[in-house]
Amino acid sequence: MNIQQAYDNWSSQYDTNVNKTRDLEAFSLQNTLQDFSFQNGLEIGCGTGKNTAWLVTKVRRLTAVDLSEEMLTIAKAKIMAKNVEFYQTDITQDWTFATSKYDLVTFSVRTH
Repeated sequence: MNIQQAYDNWSSQYDTNVNKTRDLEAFSLQNTLQDFSFQNGLEIGCGTGKNTAWLVTKVRRLTAVDLSEEMLTIAKAKIMAKNVEFYQTDITQDWTFATSKYDLVTFSVRTH
């Protein structure tokens, strides 16, 4: 099983599994950026949208990308904001989704 397949399989449980690293990351992100707003944001590794839901309130436009199609399916169902675009992509390949400059980039990926 490769990484994409593993995340596809994990997607249905991702939001309900105890994951202190994921939860601490969300807390830290929100605490650090709470007083700021941005024009264009790029969220690499958006997963099921746990950070995306908050990030769309801080940016004019958000590009959210993930390797897992199943994770993105959950994120798209949860987040109906008009200022976010989701892309399924492998960030180790050419970034065809990055069509503008970003003043905020978040990065949340695990490769093990």
